[in-house]
Amino acid sequence: MEDVGVDRAYLAWQYGDAERLRARIEAHRLYSERGDGFREWLIEQAAIAPGMTVLDAGCGPGTYHALVAGCRARIVASDLSAGMLREVRAQAAEQRLAVAPLAADVQALPFGNGTFDRVMANHMLYHVPDRDAALRELRRVLKPGGRAILATNAADNGGRLQSLHEAAAREHGFTPAPVESLRFTLDDVALVRSVFASARVLVRDDALVFPDAAAALRYYASYQVDGIVDRPADGRHRPLLLASMERRIQEIVVREGVFRAPKSAGCFVADV
Repeated sequence: MEDVGVDRAYLAWQYGDAERLRARIEAHRLYSERGDGFREWLIEQAAIAPGMTVLDAGCGPGTYHALVAGCRARIVASDLSAGMLREVRAQAAEQRLAVAPLAADVQALPFGNGTFDRVMANHMLYHVPDRDAALRELRRVLKPGGRAILATNAADNGGRLQSLHEAAAREHGFTPAPVESLRFTLDDVALVRSVFASARVLVRDDALVFPDAAAALRYYASYQVDGIVDRPADGRHRPLLLASMERRIQEIVVREGVFRAPKSAGCFVADV
């Protein structure tokens, strides 16, 4: 059943190119408490062997493709965003990766049953209107003996920054919007197991540790600043919220020395 809580127009803008996503990736690279090792950790869980064919559903700019290619596997990369697919093609050409990109909806994949040795849906299922349909499609295209990797956040991921955002929004008369990433978290075990009965949950605890308010604001401005109901089309909310957030985060940096924001994440691993 489709969930009408997905703002498709905003998603099309947010992921029309990789600029804002790249800002978040860079923040995780620079400020992760455990170092920037989540991608490597996730690919280890996938246990990809040479010669396998891997579907990266909702692939974004191809964040995992070099690592998958390093396993000597072939990658089929699907996404609804033309901008993301352009990024994938450019990266594949530059790095000479074996990637076949195509526009496809994870809720209705254009592949036959049992096509792939591995399927990945990494940090994207919370964007999908019908998550049950998406899971069933991923299961359908996975070969017997294959493995699914579904990466997402813990339910409390980003909670500290979100609390500050909600206070800042209310300060200026805005209503905070529901957090989209909470539509699919590591707590959704029952949903995943209704399709992948063997699914198990793996968690990787971590945090973003920002040395100053400016670093945290760059991350906040890439996405979370727009998390309000009836968001003004002219963007007038952004300078108001950024100024308020800067003040609030700076108070924490003065008090604690840094701004630490827990960001535990992980994945569902399912063998079929």
